[in-house]
Amino acid sequence: MKITVTGSGTSFGVPVIGCKCAVCTSSDPHDTRYRPSIYISDTDENGGETALLVDVGAEFRLQALKYGINRLDAVLCTHSHADHVHGLDDLRIFSHTASASVESKLGEETKGEGLAIYANENTLSDLRNRFSYIFTQTQAGGSKPKIALKSVEAYSGENPLEIKSLCIIPIPMLHGTLKTSGYLLYSATAKERKSLAYLTDCSYISSESLEIIKKYGGEVEHVIIDGLREKSHSTHCSFYEALQYANELCPKNTWITHICHDMKHTEIQEYIDRHIADFENLSSAKENGGNVSPAYDGLTLFV
Repeated sequence: MKITVTGSGTSFGVPVIGCKCAVCTSSDPHDTRYRPSIYISDTDENGGETALLVDVGAEFRLQALKYGINRLDAVLCTHSHADHVHGLDDLRIFSHTASASVESKLGEETKGEGLAIYANENTLSDLRNRFSYIFTQTQAGGSKPKIALKSVEAYSGENPLEIKSLCIIPIPMLHGTLKTSGYLLYSATAKERKSLAYLTDCSYISSESLEIIKKYGGEVEHVIIDGLREKSHSTHCSFYEALQYANELCPKNTWITHICHDMKHTEIQEYIDRHIADFENLSSAKENGGNVSPAYDGLTLFV
């Protein structure tokens, strides 16, 4: 399983429009942060390919072009805020082809119900309202996505969502008072279970949700977790809170995402290095060759 971090920034993106701070004017490419998203691809033992996207923000078209996203089997949504779903219309390129790939027969509508979008019930309700034109009959010639909204709420560790070679377990979280979905992913065809936990946006993860990851994640190779900034926030984890949650999960590698423009990439790493001794499991992982670092656009990981 290959994971590409296609966006690691907060809802404003970085640089922020009109801002002249040290981060927004930085020449370090690690400080340019698209809206948060990841792209996952997997090849099974027979050479079959699976491709998933987690969240489809306003910059999806740019992310797809930059990181070579040319096929999709499904999209997982964490929640319905603009920075996570307002690129939904650009999914039409994947739902008007003969297959999930866009390499041939552009313009042909996909047979069946369309590209699957998975999310919790409150997110699906928002998508139906916000993108109502997709689900109502309109005049000919008005190209729009052909998508199928599907709930993740029936899936669990004992009953994971299976999309071709990948298994997905939704992880309930809170983003302030809003219910969001993190995702635990692993390959169904691998000999040993190794997993990725993608946990954004959140300010609270219950002990029950953490236990799902620990029980069903096998060897957790990567945790990518919401960490907005050093200071506390009402709807996002701070850097320290993100590290606390990651420490409970004992991953080999920890990556902070959904980062605002308060600190440069190098400064966040310095912050982590100053505090790493507070976290026994993360310290041990780093001593054994793991990473505890801020994520960045273009970061490529493997499970």
